[in-house]
Amino acid sequence: MVEKLISRVGELLTSRFEVDPDDVSPDASFDDLGLDSLAQVELGEVLEQNFGIEVSDEEMEKLATLADLAELLKQKGVAA
Repeated sequence: MVEKLISRVGELLTSRFEVDPDDVSPDASFDDLGLDSLAQVELGEVLEQNFGIEVSDEEMEKLATLADLAELLKQKGVAA
């Protein structure tokens, strides 16, 4: 399930933030993907719009990898 969430987030990253699809992997950090702190805040807003859940700025700051983000989405009830 986490893999499917990573894939869904990867699609958002490539379409909204112009991230190279080849760079999207579970262990990729936001730095690896070229997302600065402002882009991470924007990603939190995009996640809210697309998944209907709230991801606070503080939660985004604590995430190290896409796998961490996918796990948070899973905990918040987002289905893959």
